[in-house]
Amino acid sequence: MAKSRKKKKKTRPVRHRLVSLMLFLAAAGILFWARQDLLWGIKGYLLREIDYCRIRSEADLPPRSGAGACPAEVVGVPDYKNVPRFPNEGVILTCYRMVGFGNRLCVCSEKGLAKPKAITEIIKSRTIRGRLETLQKSVLNTSLRRHFLKAGNIRLAEDAFLLTEDDRPLPSRGKMGLLAGCAFLCCFFAWRLIKP
Repeated sequence: MAKSRKKKKKTRPVRHRLVSLMLFLAAAGILFWARQDLLWGIKGYLLREIDYCRIRSEADLPPRSGAGACPAEVVGVPDYKNVPRFPNEGVILTCYRMVGFGNRLCVCSEKGLAKPKAITEIIKSRTIRGRLETLQKSVLNTSLRRHFLKAGNIRLAEDAFLLTEDDRPLPSRGKMGLLAGCAFLCCFFAWRLIKP
């Protein structure tokens, strides 16, 4: 009886350490997977600073491989001729291509696109800020491609990007809360592993 109790006492801490290790690895994995959003959110919410990726031509677009969502500032001329509008999640989205980007950059906005008042405004560059992501990773991928085909028989490139217009493009507060919780759990389970 005494021997079996001693064995239980010895195996129990090993089991606890294994559980702590698994939970630590899970929390650390989530943090590693969302590290870009975490850093981007910390800079935006705590330091009130957003580093925009500046895009002035097709060459400035990020490489497709490994491109995650990021805040971007696009300078260019919108395609005023082909502007599909469609409902999405309770709002009407206005989407358009940027001229000179080889069908590789679309912008979607809830604000709409103001029509030019004079001919000179048609060729005038505009600055648009928002969240840039690859179109294939966006929930709008299929519907946006379909709407552009219907609007002007326009085929968007396979490696196209989507800029969702937003004056303050940051990860949601809910996502930041989840990542902060993961950071806390990561520290807590690391402490549980280290303590004697």
